[in-house]
Amino acid sequence: MTARRRAPSLVGAGPAGLISALSLAQSGIQVRIIDESDSFHVGSRGFGVQPRTFELFQHLGVIGDIQKLATPIPTMRAYKLPGGTVPVKTWDLYKKSSVWPDRPYANGACLSQELLEGVLRDHLAKYGVFVELNKGLVAIEQDTKTVTATLAVYRSGVPTEEKEDVVAKLLGLTFQGETRDADGMVWGDVTIKGLTSEFWHIWGKPGHFTIMARPLSPTSDRFDVGITGQNFDPTHLADPAKAIEFIKTETGRTDLEFGEFTWLSHFRPNMRMVNKFQEERAFVVGDSAHVHSPTGGQGMNCSVQDASNLAWKLSLVLKGLASPTLLSTYNEERLPVITQMLHATTRLYTHTVAKQKPVAEEKDSEDEKASGWFRWRNPALEMYGINYRYSSIVLEGRDADPQDAEDILAHAYSGYEGRGSLRAGDRAPEAPLGGTTLFSLFKPTVHSVLVFSKWTADIEAVLKTLPPAAVQTFVISNANEQLEGVSVLVDSDEHARKAYMVEGDVLVIVVIRPDSFIGAVVTDAEGIGKYFSKIFV
Repeated sequence: MTARRRAPSLVGAGPAGLISALSLAQSGIQVRIIDESDSFHVGSRGFGVQPRTFELFQHLGVIGDIQKLATPIPTMRAYKLPGGTVPVKTWDLYKKSSVWPDRPYANGACLSQELLEGVLRDHLAKYGVFVELNKGLVAIEQDTKTVTATLAVYRSGVPTEEKEDVVAKLLGLTFQGETRDADGMVWGDVTIKGLTSEFWHIWGKPGHFTIMARPLSPTSDRFDVGITGQNFDPTHLADPAKAIEFIKTETGRTDLEFGEFTWLSHFRPNMRMVNKFQEERAFVVGDSAHVHSPTGGQGMNCSVQDASNLAWKLSLVLKGLASPTLLSTYNEERLPVITQMLHATTRLYTHTVAKQKPVAEEKDSEDEKASGWFRWRNPALEMYGINYRYSSIVLEGRDADPQDAEDILAHAYSGYEGRGSLRAGDRAPEAPLGGTTLFSLFKPTVHSVLVFSKWTADIEAVLKTLPPAAVQTFVISNANEQLEGVSVLVDSDEHARKAYMVEGDVLVIVVIRPDSFIGAVVTDAEGIGKYFSKIFV
């Protein structure tokens, strides 16, 4: 069918599509979301959730349901071959971190894409939005005012009337990167008796393949199993019987009892991304914009940030509060981040198979900052450092030091960790204060203005010129005071001042975007108006 509608249509009901739909629905935007599949996804693919993504889930109001289902990343344990039962190394995939006042979520966690999507669909249902299965996009036409999308009814992933083309091809975009044709991976979920759920079990044949079994829960006998190879094609192992036989033979664990696979799939590692994220009035997010190996646990997490970045801008444009030119900053901001992320995860991919040196010979004194066989030591993977300092719509009015444009752009993904700076475009830190926290106040539907130290008449005057439903304001004070028409938050322990690097009684105004990145850091009322002139019409 062909539809002409002002409300956005979302193609694909994975994390990116669902997050986009939920963000828009929370802003009061009518949306439609379709998926060509006959049923919802099953399986634990895309299971890694990074700390920064938990923050975004909190802003969306879904964190409670997410935390009920997420489980800690198991400690990894490798075994000597042949035999497969004698441990030779035990380690953590990521270096453990602690909760800080400005970072409330320590360490990543495991949550299958199946469970995540279920949570998001449940929250979408509260807004009367439901995924339409068996419907896919087969054609798209655009002019200066409208987008005409032609949908087809699908059965078993195939359009009933004509062949389906992926969105990137329909938009004339190109996927740039590489496919490791000589390599392959098989992943699936299965019950295994005789294997403890205490560890993420690893058996490796150096230079050839790795067999993994990750417990889906600390208290169950269900595992996500994987066979990854370099110069080894396990396509034939997508058959359950052959996969089980291979695992038992190569690990030596003939004592293990396997149940039925709930899903089992083969794919080749792809490290690719589109050349641009926007074509006129159509946008690509998540897997339609970038695909990569599962190393580093960045795929689903980057999809969530794609969706968060685009949704608030699209909402303002659809409401007539912002010019359509604002939407071009989605490509401007996300393209450098994804480019650098793709390079980082591709480098980590080489560690998915043990090196020729046997695991037993690895030294305990291995550099903690170095990545090794299933050992990720890149702090950028937590995604705290992702920033938009280079964006044309952020405004930095406090830091007057000249910045090298190329250096700023080169740190879009890895950020400025350890440099002791905070600028417009960075992640907005958390801070407990006044019996609440900043994150509990930030919303994905509005800008949040934080006024440190002084509330003046000219600040109030500028804020009154802004759309009231699109901006909320808080005064951050050291003392409990009453101000008419504005909320005052008491920062008695100075957590907020430390997080936002505010010293003494100097006036600092920080504007937090709906995607929880800092849009502006300014020092006067004029700066507020200057920033919002970049956003609102």
